[in-house]
Amino acid sequence: MKISQEKYQALLWGLPFFLGSLLIFPYALLGDQEFYRNFYTGVVGLSLVEAFQFYRGALGTSEPGYFLFSFVFAPYFNKDILFSIVNYVFAYNVFLWLIRNGVSRLLFPMIYFNFYIVVLAFSAERLKLSLLFFLVGACSSGLIRYALYAFSTLTHVQTLMLVVVAQVREVLYIARRLFAGKIGFGFISLFLLMVGILLVLVLLKEHIEAKLMFYAGTWGGLEAMLKPLIFTALSMCYAQSRRVEAILASLPMVLASYYIGAERVVIFSYFVFMYYGLQSKRGINIPVVFTLLYFGYKGLDFLVNVFVYSDGFAPVA
Repeated sequence: MKISQEKYQALLWGLPFFLGSLLIFPYALLGDQEFYRNFYTGVVGLSLVEAFQFYRGALGTSEPGYFLFSFVFAPYFNKDILFSIVNYVFAYNVFLWLIRNGVSRLLFPMIYFNFYIVVLAFSAERLKLSLLFFLVGACSSGLIRYALYAFSTLTHVQTLMLVVVAQVREVLYIARRLFAGKIGFGFISLFLLMVGILLVLVLLKEHIEAKLMFYAGTWGGLEAMLKPLIFTALSMCYAQSRRVEAILASLPMVLASYYIGAERVVIFSYFVFMYYGLQSKRGINIPVVFTLLYFGYKGLDFLVNVFVYSDGFAPVA
C-alpha cells in the first residue's frame, strides 16, 4: 500500500518523539507517573472486576478508557515501550494536521518541547490517550468518528469539551439550513451525537459529580477565567470571518474554568487558539511564535525536572 507524502513526512517528524520517549520515560518515576506505573504493573493477573476496583483506588477515577487499554496491553508490553508508541502515534497525528494545513516547517522543532505536549507525553497519561482517540476520530468519518469520540470521552471526560468544540462549525451550518427550512442528514447525525453525549454523561454521572464537588469553591471563580479569555481573544483575532465559531469553540473552556479552575482546562483553550493561529500566515505570526517560544522554555524546564527529580512538576529548591 502506497503511503502519501504527507503521512510519510508526519511519520518522520514524529520519530524523534518516539526515540525521545524511550530515553525520558525511565526517568519519569514520580508524580503522576508513580501512580500510573503502580496501576500498570499491579493490574496484571487480576480479573476484570478486581482490576477495575484496583484502578479506582489507584488512580481515583471511574473513566474506563485508560483502564481497558492498560488491562488489555499490560500483560504483553513494557509500559515505557507501549506509551512511547502511544506518544509516537499522538505526535504523528499532530504533525499530519500541521502538514495538511500548510504550517511552516520552521515551527515544527518547537512542537517537541512545547510545555503542553511534553506534559501530555510524560505526565497526563489519561488525557493524552483521550486526546489521541479524539484526534484520530476527528480525521475519521461516520460511525467510526463518533465511536472514537465516545471512547475519548470515556477515557477522560474533560475531552467532552473538545468533542463539543469540534461540532461548532457543523452546528452553525445546520442552524443556517434550519432557518432556511431545510433538514438534512447532518441534523440527524448531530442529534445522534447529542444523544451519545447524554449517555456518556449518565454513565459517568457519579464521577463527574464527585470531581465537581472536589473542585467547586477551591479552584474556580472569575479570576480563573482570565487565561481562557486571553486565548479566546487571540482565537478571535485569527479566526477572521469565523469569529462567531471561535467564540462558541472557546466558550466551554471559559465556563468550565469558572467551576473547576483554569489549570484543568486552559490546555484546551490554548489548542483552540493554535488551531486558528497556525492557519494564519502559516503560523508565522507574533502570538503563535511568542507562545511557542514561551511554552518551549517551560517544556524544557519540565524535562530538566524529569531528569533531575523524576517529576516534571517537582518544585525547584
